[in-house]
Amino acid sequence: MRIFFEIFDYLARGGPLMVPIMVVSLLMWSLILLQLREVWSAGQRDVGIGEALDAIRRRRPLATLSGSPFASLVARLLGAMGESRSENAALLETLVERESERLGRYINYIYVLATIAPLLGLLGTVQGMISTFDAISIFGTGNPRALANGISEALITTQSGLFVSIPGLFMAGFLRRRVLRIGQRLHEFRAAVLQTM
Repeated sequence: MRIFFEIFDYLARGGPLMVPIMVVSLLMWSLILLQLREVWSAGQRDVGIGEALDAIRRRRPLATLSGSPFASLVARLLGAMGESRSENAALLETLVERESERLGRYINYIYVLATIAPLLGLLGTVQGMISTFDAISIFGTGNPRALANGISEALITTQSGLFVSIPGLFMAGFLRRRVLRIGQRLHEFRAAVLQTM
């Protein structure tokens, strides 16, 4: 129970800008968890390129793995495939691009939120320094408690903004690399399908 009081005291000393920093943090980590689930499920449940190619040749969708990148791609391709090779190639290119975008749809938002957090911390720093100078103008330098409150607010918001931002940027980079790896497999699949058409 003591730890909750310490957390509450820390947030109270950080001033009113701690609320938006906390909201940004909650939103960012919610998106990170959603993106992690998307990437993890794509890696766990997906089929190989050979199995997806076989489904295209037989013109039978991979019903057992609906929702995985290759299964979704095969189902959409088979549902819209025509007789023209050039139209099918353009359709396949569009479907691969859409699936790659769908897999990484949260990453840019994570980057934006991770970039906003230190800016909010900087705004808190400015606000804390204004409070410090206001205290100096009223009490002079003889009241260290009034000075400490403003400096504490300035440092806590800066620390909190960086504490939110650094792991967020790390996770966004990690997730982007994973999505690019899956996207690369989708492009390899596209090239293989184009050779068999």
